[in-house]
Amino acid sequence: MTVQPLTHDDPRTIGRYRVLGVLGQGGMGRVLLGAGPDGRLVAIKQVHAHLLNQRGYRARFQREVSASTRVSGAFTAPVVDFDMDCETPWLASVFVVGVPLSQAVEECGPLPVPAVRALAAGLAVALQDIHRAGLVHRDLKPANVLLTADGPRVIDFGIAYMMENPGGLTETGSTLGSPAFMSPEQTLGEPITAASDMFALGSVLATAASGTNPFATSSVAYTLFQIAHGESDLRTVPAELRPVIAPCLHKDPDLRPTPAQLIAQLGRQSEGPAPWPEPIRRAIERQGPGLTGVAGDRDATLVGSRTPRSVGPLRTAEMTASGSRLRRKSLWLSFAALLMIATALAGVLVWKAGNNPRASSVADTSLTTLREADSCAWLRQALTRSVPAESGWDPNPATWTTSVSYTWGCIAKSGDQRLLVQPGDTTALMEPIDAQLNGMRLYGSDDSEAVGCFRGVKLGGGEQVWGITVDLTHARNCDFAVHVIERLLATRTTAPKWADAISLARIDPCEVVPHAALDATIGPLSQSPPLTTARSCHWDGSSTLEVGTQLSDLSTIRVDPALDLGNGRTAFPRTTSLSSVCELLYPVRTVANEQEIVSVRIDGVQGAREAHCGTARSILLALIGQLPAGN
Repeated sequence: MTVQPLTHDDPRTIGRYRVLGVLGQGGMGRVLLGAGPDGRLVAIKQVHAHLLNQRGYRARFQREVSASTRVSGAFTAPVVDFDMDCETPWLASVFVVGVPLSQAVEECGPLPVPAVRALAAGLAVALQDIHRAGLVHRDLKPANVLLTADGPRVIDFGIAYMMENPGGLTETGSTLGSPAFMSPEQTLGEPITAASDMFALGSVLATAASGTNPFATSSVAYTLFQIAHGESDLRTVPAELRPVIAPCLHKDPDLRPTPAQLIAQLGRQSEGPAPWPEPIRRAIERQGPGLTGVAGDRDATLVGSRTPRSVGPLRTAEMTASGSRLRRKSLWLSFAALLMIATALAGVLVWKAGNNPRASSVADTSLTTLREADSCAWLRQALTRSVPAESGWDPNPATWTTSVSYTWGCIAKSGDQRLLVQPGDTTALMEPIDAQLNGMRLYGSDDSEAVGCFRGVKLGGGEQVWGITVDLTHARNCDFAVHVIERLLATRTTAPKWADAISLARIDPCEVVPHAALDATIGPLSQSPPLTTARSCHWDGSSTLEVGTQLSDLSTIRVDPALDLGNGRTAFPRTTSLSSVCELLYPVRTVANEQEIVSVRIDGVQGAREAHCGTARSILLALIGQLPAGN
């Protein structure tokens, strides 16, 4: 990036600052490089004159800029001066020497795990400072994060939203921000809160850790739809970072951690220089002398078209962020309304463009991890040497009696106490309770007759209600149930997997149904992703379809006469009095005197059970070929 020379029309001073050159310009204004009386560099932002003609713009902008001066901290580049009463209003922010995160990832690749953890801690502290000042950043993205010698810096409070001033410059419902790093609330035009910045932080960290935005697609409209309704793709994020990033990406703002909670989760970071990769550190070191030269060169303000002054191979701090930001912002503001219309229409159009409910599983990396986990081995591993004495349970989980439940969860017993852990289970039967666990809302349902409690956390975003549930009976120690969930969450990235490679426990029920079978049997589908848990997938169409897996003793289930599927295969209709429902159970194989079963359930028109069984049979035949080899 270069400092462009000034022209005949450019000012030589703005306020008390000597103007050195032009850093960038765009639809909202331009950014100039300036030097104060003490020689310190600042980035001076001037607003375009035509914006000042808009009614109330100057007053609103002044209130917001004044509020932004309250932000100060080790991980921000705060506003240090401004003048809103002059002919051309301006503000000056600290000029930070560093490399934009966007450029660092583009040129050097994903950051290593220690660097991402340091980045997360620094950005969380910066957001804490911003939120304490009554502001929401609203446009946190890699281009607005600078990697400096001693840590990250957050820049650009020019479009920050004042929480205490709903009538501020950026009104509630506006879409200002960068599409791929928006929160679901922003894409839907809903009120913006501090939790919106935490969602953006999750996207920034995922991008830094993997080099890929977790929601980005080839279409801006579809990207916005994915943010609002889809699931984050964290498959390329290192496993040890997913527990840090995934909670930030909850669709429900109330379920995202606060900056303080994220800081506590990360723990104390190592002291000393920031752990950036060597190429980034060298680039930062090279920039200092170059910028000093620019500040001390009186010729930098000469009128004319001489060769622009370069400040190094990796672009500098505010130069890159401001110049590229203003250029992109102009385009973004021009198309903001169009993009929001596209978002509103995405439910009708986007899924039909190749990623519709017929073809898309909503299961993300977290759900895959829960599905593949050997639940009993995981439970014993998670609780090793961590069973509270007051729980009443044997402190050595290895002595507990354990068995696999019909959902491939784990039933553990110690004395007369019983614990059922179900990874990937639904939380739909639970109510939110006034408590949180690691920044996530707890759900619960107490059963006074059974003298036990039911606790869980929701890990799925949006309408998805899957998570981890714990059912504790014969003991009203709900604190222990919460402790079990906490330990499982802390160890889920290292959970042991099922050793049986062809077990139905490992399959995604959404993926075993061929898409053509859905079109031919229960279409047209609703324009929304299927609802899913680790063991079931539910589609809505002209009738509803649910495909699931279970581990059961078929002889204990009431079934009607067998239905011949051909080629020696047999399905069993589950007995029911409902004329609108048919559910077929197909035993795939026998494991330890129980059967691994695929179930296909159709719920449709009253009195059409026979027709529904024919539909279920067609779907069952289509999916059998999708089961793991060996079944």
